[in-house]
Amino acid sequence: MKTSRPIVGFLFAFLFLSQSTALGRAETDGVGVDAGAPPELSLVLKPHMTAGAVDFIHVTTTIGSPNLKTDDNLLRMALVIVAIPTPRYDGDAIQARDNSGALPLTLKDEQPTPSGQYRQWLVRRATSGDVVVQYDAPMRAVSSSTRPGPLFDLRAESGGLNGAGLAFLALPNTETEYRIRVSWDLSGMPAGSRGACSYGEGNVSITDKVNALADAYYAAGPLRSYPNEPSSNYAMYWLGEPSFDARLVAENIYKFHAYVANFFHDKGASYRVFVRKNPYHGGGGTTLTRSFMFGYSDEKVPDPAELQGLVAHEIVHNWPAMQGEHGATAWYSEGTAEYYSILLSYRAGIYDLQKFQKEINQRASAYYTNPFLSLTNQQAAEKFWSDSRAQRVPYGRGFMYLSRIDAEVRAKSDGKRSLDDLVLALLDRERNKEKYGVDEWLELVTKGLGPDAGTEFDAMTRGEMQVPAVNSFAPCLRAEKSEEKLLDYGFDAKVLEGSNKVVRGLEPDSAAAKAGLQNGDVIVESSRLADSQDDSTVPIRLKIRRGGEDMNVSYIPRGNAVPAYKWTRVPGASETACKL
Repeated sequence: MKTSRPIVGFLFAFLFLSQSTALGRAETDGVGVDAGAPPELSLVLKPHMTAGAVDFIHVTTTIGSPNLKTDDNLLRMALVIVAIPTPRYDGDAIQARDNSGALPLTLKDEQPTPSGQYRQWLVRRATSGDVVVQYDAPMRAVSSSTRPGPLFDLRAESGGLNGAGLAFLALPNTETEYRIRVSWDLSGMPAGSRGACSYGEGNVSITDKVNALADAYYAAGPLRSYPNEPSSNYAMYWLGEPSFDARLVAENIYKFHAYVANFFHDKGASYRVFVRKNPYHGGGGTTLTRSFMFGYSDEKVPDPAELQGLVAHEIVHNWPAMQGEHGATAWYSEGTAEYYSILLSYRAGIYDLQKFQKEINQRASAYYTNPFLSLTNQQAAEKFWSDSRAQRVPYGRGFMYLSRIDAEVRAKSDGKRSLDDLVLALLDRERNKEKYGVDEWLELVTKGLGPDAGTEFDAMTRGEMQVPAVNSFAPCLRAEKSEEKLLDYGFDAKVLEGSNKVVRGLEPDSAAAKAGLQNGDVIVESSRLADSQDDSTVPIRLKIRRGGEDMNVSYIPRGNAVPAYKWTRVPGASETACKL
């Protein structure tokens, strides 16, 4: 399957990249090339080690006959992407040559955008034949004080390396499709080292646009994996000895991926998971092309069940998608990922009914207690990059809306149809290269439910509170009215995500004040905000500095009670009847 869709990086920050996400068409070495075949592009990655640690990757890219004129753009790469710095490759760090010899380059920086800034490398003369580009990509230095962010940066770890292509690869700035070959030169690494990327282990070939290389993960070194001999369509890779049962996590992810790929009519689809250890507090993960990387730290030993849920959400992102600007469509991309990561885990037997009930109630709680619940979709998008509470809006809103639509479709069709039919129909439109945006969703949902479905959709986009249908997730569960405590940090929440981390606007009667926090305290470290945002029982832990002295403060960041809903078991309902 070959598609173009937004790819979502989840947890600390979010990145939407328009890209080609297919694995590409496999090639066979030695086969003759048709006259109309795409040009070739070769990428050779050669890690270098000093004192037992990888310090850079020597990158060699050969671009087949780009035929550029003077001042044309040869390469483009982000200098900063969603607050993650990349190698700048200043001056003559990037060297190029072609059939005429050395190819001089001019650097041109683009204007910054909310998600980052890009640099271009322009040729000073016309090119002749193939162009060979070489440079050294250094590892990013990270420490306990590094600010968490999307897991893109290129890092050294346990005698190896891992990172995303968009954080270290300067690539042709073109929409041209290439026959791409990715090769590893591991001659500078210890015997037994392995190299892998989102498209497979060892040397791989695909046919795709160059964005496929940027939107992929790379790892090399003394890699461990599940399975031990990775299959062509699934593998999980890690370095060192994780503090959790990596194989158990990998087995559950493998089971889920096989089930969900079959559900979305993509049996045999490829997927790879990469693991890294963070030296700072926090975990989370980030999705790229048919692959996912999650991080962990020693602060909190990851729960295999939680990791399975995290990766399940990202796996689902490979299928349901909606055309359009992310503010208008994030409710669908995130809502379907939330909904189906839970529902298909239950159908696949990974979750029992008790776990399923716990998961959907946690999503409901996070939705109803979000102080930004009433923002419109557009307003939430405008705050998306600056406030994690706004980032969570489409997750809960989409989940609650979709669960309601599912119940309505089941009731209208006497159980013969469900949300599944609508989601798969929109996916079929995408595969058939038809439009699959908001208008097409409204066409599908109003056809099944009538014009009131359009009114219901408009209310959702305006930020009206989503009330679940009583019969959602029936016959085993039913929705009932309840109360939850609103997420409230007790002071100006912007402090937690800004660069000036000085407490201000402290509320005298808040849990923060009662825990001893004061205006003027400097926040040195904080626990992961998503943990306390998504679970009303999880405290936020702060290390603060006051008068030159460090101290720890911990409290449950909750305030006044607000209306909410939750699902309870239906007395006497047989669990075996709950196929959902």
